[in-house]
Amino acid sequence: MPSPSFAEAGSRHQKVRAAGLHPDYWYPVEYDDRVRRGQVVEVRFWGRSIALYRGTDGRPRALENRCAHRQLPLSLGDVTGCGLTCAYHGWSYGDDGRLSEIPHELFGQSMPVVRLATYPVRERYGLIWLFPGNPALAERRAIPDIPELEGPDRWAYVPIDFTWRAHHSMVMDNLCDLTHAYLHRRFPSFRAGRLLSCESEPDRVVMRYEARVGPFAHLRRAEPRLLDIVYEYPYHRARFQWSNIEGAIAYWTFLLPVDERATRVFFLFCYDKLRPEFSPVALGHRSVRALLWLVQPAVRRLLGQDGFALEAEQKGWDRHFEQPIPDLNPIVAPVERLTIEKWEAYLASSPSTLTERPRAAPATIKGR
Repeated sequence: MPSPSFAEAGSRHQKVRAAGLHPDYWYPVEYDDRVRRGQVVEVRFWGRSIALYRGTDGRPRALENRCAHRQLPLSLGDVTGCGLTCAYHGWSYGDDGRLSEIPHELFGQSMPVVRLATYPVRERYGLIWLFPGNPALAERRAIPDIPELEGPDRWAYVPIDFTWRAHHSMVMDNLCDLTHAYLHRRFPSFRAGRLLSCESEPDRVVMRYEARVGPFAHLRRAEPRLLDIVYEYPYHRARFQWSNIEGAIAYWTFLLPVDERATRVFFLFCYDKLRPEFSPVALGHRSVRALLWLVQPAVRRLLGQDGFALEAEQKGWDRHFEQPIPDLNPIVAPVERLTIEKWEAYLASSPSTLTERPRAAPATIKGR
């Protein structure tokens, strides 16, 4: 028996595991250098297939990923100018979604009137962002600002992404609840945190831990430092400050809900100038950036453990969704309630725009 839909769910856990993410926000869907001029790729948001492409003018665009003629994905076709052409019969669509050309005989009939859905697209922080909801709201909803990546003296950072076969709410639980330190027990850079506070505010949950985390944590003194975590729906950010002298880590996590059982997770790890214990001087951003690329394989292995656990959790949930869950960390309930409230607000305002429960599709996007 499948787990209950959002409307059928009885418990908080059942509701959050069936909730989507509100489409009236900007979501990263790909790295900007992964979509070259004249290239088209498929991206998915909550079961919806979207053709993301870069026109010959260099601008990225997005159309509903289907040709109206025989329903072939346009991502199998070609970029022609600033539009897309289907691989089958050569029907072409402009960037406004309108059918613009049919290269074969019309057999005495007029050109069909067809218009596919279009999606606002922007580029920022090395990512391509897409607005899957009401296009009229795109200008009023901002892409989150990452101050560490602004200005001439940007922090060193490295992007990492994964596609995990797990519901997005499981990923957010993992990011906010640090009691899973046992999972990373063989990594000296991740130690259990002590929760100091948790506050629910409009549109966000603010948590403060005392913890030792990060690729260089084992190089620091034994005393834990403050770790601030914010679930600012639908985004996640954390900041780990040692001192004004020693430096800081800030990392942002952006979730792309591919479907009900798959989530693409974009991590942006940002490091300020760093002074390791063995060094009398701080390392500049350029040196830290080089060091980050050296430790990236270890970071990927650590995060891969999270993916292993989350995918196993999804399988366990599918089998045992009726079993009660004894939560111990008090941050879980407010984090899950915020996700539920936002999805309820979306369904109440736009019940026919996006399906409540998408049809799952194989996640084929590979990690960077």
